[in-house]
Amino acid sequence: MKEFLSRRFVRTVLAMTGLLATVGGPIPTTPPKLEAFKSNGCSVFPDGDTFGCCYVHDMSYWAGGTAVDRRRADRGLEQCVADVTGNRAVSGLMYAAVTIFGTPGVPTRVEWGYGWGDSRQVSYTALTRAEQDQVDAHKQAACQTFTHNTATGRFMIDQTHWLRAVDREQMCEK
Repeated sequence: MKEFLSRRFVRTVLAMTGLLATVGGPIPTTPPKLEAFKSNGCSVFPDGDTFGCCYVHDMSYWAGGTAVDRRRADRGLEQCVADVTGNRAVSGLMYAAVTIFGTPGVPTRVEWGYGWGDSRQVSYTALTRAEQDQVDAHKQAACQTFTHNTATGRFMIDQTHWLRAVDREQMCEK
């Protein structure tokens, strides 16, 4: 346990200084196994109507990838929240929070690449073809569970949470 904590501390310090995120981590010899997708909604923000925005954002963070992928996910969250709430201040605050607390290697519940366990979440690295195939399979499985509410045009994640059609399309129609 002591070795794990000290290794985690070193990775956190390196990630915070940008060194590890710049040079990347070690390249695995076999593709790591992607854990099942889990979303915590909007973390410390009240979910409300923004849950779907956070769900799509969590899906991107779970998969990980390059710094460009992360920026696209963070900006997508910001825009979705602004569209849903009509409040740019709230969307800007959420963007700032995920930008600060989602950095790879910073020990949070949903750091960039959290679906890969400790195998990928220390850097911004493009997914390999095998890794992308795993992500796509999990996404398609999640997409199969959404039900379309024809009265509202929304896609239901569960009995209380929903995605806008545009968010479902972004996530499922690739």
